[in-house]
Amino acid sequence: MNKRQQETLRQRLEERRAEIESDMSYMAEEMRSIGVDQDEENGSLGNHIADDGSNVAEAERIVTVSEDMQQILAQVNSALERMNEGSYGTCQRCGRQVGQERLEAFPYVAYCIECQAIIEREQALHAGA
Repeated sequence: MNKRQQETLRQRLEERRAEIESDMSYMAEEMRSIGVDQDEENGSLGNHIADDGSNVAEAERIVTVSEDMQQILAQVNSALERMNEGSYGTCQRCGRQVGQERLEAFPYVAYCIECQAIIEREQALHAGA
């Protein structure tokens, strides 16, 4: 990978980080909004059960999406660290080069496609055990 390609990927990673941070701020505001709505209505007293259920479902959705976003943000930050260290584009498991096409599609990946497949199989086995 040449320097220009890496700088293009760095810019994409930084843009993705800013986008995720913005989305996470929005989600945090949504969670506060749900809490404020509950406070203004004295918790669930006097609320219709369907309203309470909708608020709980929305809060769970926000938490799930926020957790996913935090994981991707951690991967983006890790990729930027690897760029700074000079190890970006090298598989963190086997040491081979990660394919250029893979990095262009997912610039935050840490593993080559073969190692990623192995990791996913191992996770599936542990989840089923």
